[in-house]
Amino acid sequence: MKRIVLFAMAVLAFTASSVAQKYALVDMEYILKNIPSYEMANEQLNQVSQRWQKECDDKAAEAKTINRIWYFLPRK
Repeated sequence: MKRIVLFAMAVLAFTASSVAQKYALVDMEYILKNIPSYEMANEQLNQVSQRWQKECDDKAAEAKTINRIWYFLPRK
């Protein structure tokens, strides 16, 4: 009898906790596309990102050139 009562209480507890859970889906892409300040900030971020990428590429090319020059220098 005791086992049946404990089992019934456990089932009731699990059922109550599963009913209490609720889920919601939010379309963040739609929301953010309809906020003008987000679009402007995103465009500024893209511009800065492209500029930094160009700077990094330029530095990498410079380092590669210096490495080639260093490699072909005569050694004593």
